[in-house]
Amino acid sequence: MVKRREIDFTSGPLLKRIILYSLPIICVNVLQLLFTAADVAVLGIFASDQAVAAVGGNTSITTLLISFFVGLSIGTNVLVARAVGARDKEKAEKLVGTAVFMSLVFGTIIMVGGIALSEQLLLWTNCDEAVIPYAIKYLRIYLLGMPIIMLYNFAASILRAVGDTVRPLIFLTIGGIVNVILNVIFVTVVGLDVEGVAIATVASNVISAVCALYVMIKNTGYAKFTRRSFKIDFASLKEILSIGLPIGISRCLTSFANVVLASAINALGDLVMAANAIAKEFDAIILEALHGVSLGNIAVISQNLGAKKPERIKSSIFLSLSITAVIGVVLGTALFFSAESLASIMTDTPLVIDLAVVRLWILGVPYVLCGIVGVIQESVRGLGYSNTALGISIFTNIILRLIYISTVYPLLYRENDPIHNYAMICLVWPGSWIIAIALGSIILVYFYKKVKKQIENEKSQINTERNEENVTN
Repeated sequence: MVKRREIDFTSGPLLKRIILYSLPIICVNVLQLLFTAADVAVLGIFASDQAVAAVGGNTSITTLLISFFVGLSIGTNVLVARAVGARDKEKAEKLVGTAVFMSLVFGTIIMVGGIALSEQLLLWTNCDEAVIPYAIKYLRIYLLGMPIIMLYNFAASILRAVGDTVRPLIFLTIGGIVNVILNVIFVTVVGLDVEGVAIATVASNVISAVCALYVMIKNTGYAKFTRRSFKIDFASLKEILSIGLPIGISRCLTSFANVVLASAINALGDLVMAANAIAKEFDAIILEALHGVSLGNIAVISQNLGAKKPERIKSSIFLSLSITAVIGVVLGTALFFSAESLASIMTDTPLVIDLAVVRLWILGVPYVLCGIVGVIQESVRGLGYSNTALGISIFTNIILRLIYISTVYPLLYRENDPIHNYAMICLVWPGSWIIAIALGSIILVYFYKKVKKQIENEKSQINTERNEENVTN
């Protein structure tokens, strides 16, 4: 039986349920960005452009370090959602216990390895020499909190799998408010800069993670966490890896490609780094809003795949694409027309504002394409073809982007023209999204038809066996 706080996608109207499910995820994603933007704003107002650049320069590195394991958390999400659809509570409990155990182990691995390699990682990204001292301090403190950050990611993913997206939003809101308060105290009262922001970030994640784990312990549904399940169940681990590993590899490789792009951006100087950090805080709001829809879609597909209802899978894909298009166009247009005003909130340096506006203009409206790509790829993963989604991602997000930055961009480069050069780098994202949509759409249609046929054959076989039993009786 599905509990009150959980959403059953296998029956009833889908549109309302997708919206109710996705909206808290969107709010979570946007709030995370707003709280990070608060970090940047506090540093921009009370510290220096170098401190702002240090936080922005670390984004690609921290994303690279955690992307692989966040992919595994999505694999957990898919499998728990399937267990909900199949009404298999015992399997869900094993998956939950394995996932919580994995999160702490992997978080510790990232913490130790990341701290040891922090300076080298920053050097690989061509981080400006004036920024490196700030960036190292921020990165090392942030990494100390990685086990608890990973725990929250896995816990939130499990709660989303059963349809509970409201409480992760509440936990993040509480943690985020604490983050903002501590930012102001550490930077303005204590006199810290990037260290204060990093400590506040870790503290807020501790609060969110503890709340999520407490709810799972008290849970009586499919998201329940018990002491006896807190171990590696190797059958569950194998399943999680079969789905999550390709997702993790895809995210990690995409993050690596973004590190290469960040290296090209960082090579343009600390003002471009600061502008990029500021612009990302705003255009990423669109990206994360759209990402919330694709995560909602994968949960619907996974539950209905477990329940063997292909028509509801098809409906979910079309509804998710429609919601994505509306959100992307509305938010992208708003960002385009408010770009300069938004950038001015974070800094009063004219060149930094102009550079930030360049990115917001180029990526604002086209981010709807990225949202469509997300729905397509998560649909392929939800259908069980995670390796294929990995192939699409590697080709479009990595190979094409690296080819562009290593061959086309040098031809377009202009000496002493940071605005033009930055714009030429930003063009790589919408170009790769267009190709990903064309390729992914063909593949999604093919695999949907294949899965539908498999389900129909399974149902036909079950009916045949039942008829034979009735004749025998």
